[in-house]
Amino acid sequence: MNFSEAQLQSFTTAELNTYNLSSLTIDREVAKSAIQQELLEEVTDLNLESTQQSRLDFFKVEGATKDHYSEKVLSISADKELIYGIRNMGGNPEVPFIQLIPNFKISSKEECLEIYKLIKEEFKVFRPLHLSFHSAHKVNADFYGSIYMVSKTQELITQNHWPVEEFISFESIEDDSYYGWYRDGYEEFHRDFPELKSKVDINSLHSMQDPLEQGLIKYVILDEERIGIIVGEASNFLGHTAVYFHEIYITKKYKGKGLAKAIQRKYVMDFCSESDFVWGTIDSMNIPSYKTAYSNGRRPIRYESFINLA
Repeated sequence: MNFSEAQLQSFTTAELNTYNLSSLTIDREVAKSAIQQELLEEVTDLNLESTQQSRLDFFKVEGATKDHYSEKVLSISADKELIYGIRNMGGNPEVPFIQLIPNFKISSKEECLEIYKLIKEEFKVFRPLHLSFHSAHKVNADFYGSIYMVSKTQELITQNHWPVEEFISFESIEDDSYYGWYRDGYEEFHRDFPELKSKVDINSLHSMQDPLEQGLIKYVILDEERIGIIVGEASNFLGHTAVYFHEIYITKKYKGKGLAKAIQRKYVMDFCSESDFVWGTIDSMNIPSYKTAYSNGRRPIRYESFINLA
């Protein structure tokens, strides 16, 4: 898929506008450059024959071909275009949806469903359950997936500390030996709350490798007892230096005691002070994680919005 310069600029600008940056100091040109690069990389990768074959083999959808997994561009009018393609929520073959990346603002459920009429025949083989697009604010979607929550690092560090912070320390993790303990804790959590398994899932060992190599996975110590794990990863946020939060896991014994916000703030102070931003994506159903982030000054700036088709 080849884009003209005008197309790239229109999609990049529209994607930037799916972030509510009113409370952040962001170099917009740097941000646009980062968005453009990410967009091109994503579309190019998804349209590789090897990627399409891998998705075809993995999902095993009856009647599907490699071409069904292509990213395509729809021209709606002279100045409105749309990149669209099939996705699966959490990689689950049972939850297919269509992702929409427009070069304009989608403002309503009704607008989304009108767009779907133009492309629905292409996706009959998948029987998609939802449409998805990103928005800077909540719209009249049926539900929300990931919420982007961000803070300037220095603003988080300089806010009032939580009293329990003085009793918290961190222990470096050097290898994968922690993972069994971490996995056992999640299995217990999912037995207690099976309805949250698809929404608050364990991070894979593979996804933990970069944080491990960066020295950003730490045991959380309270009064000389290991009570959890915190995982950050050096990344970027719209082209600016950042640490992305993967995880704050706390053992069952210490859950519900208000420790997560203190753990997060102390971790940022100890290990993230050189970055511009701290951020993460939090599932809209994960209310405890949302409250922890909000308590430390992180604010929602982007919503993954879903429209039901079934």
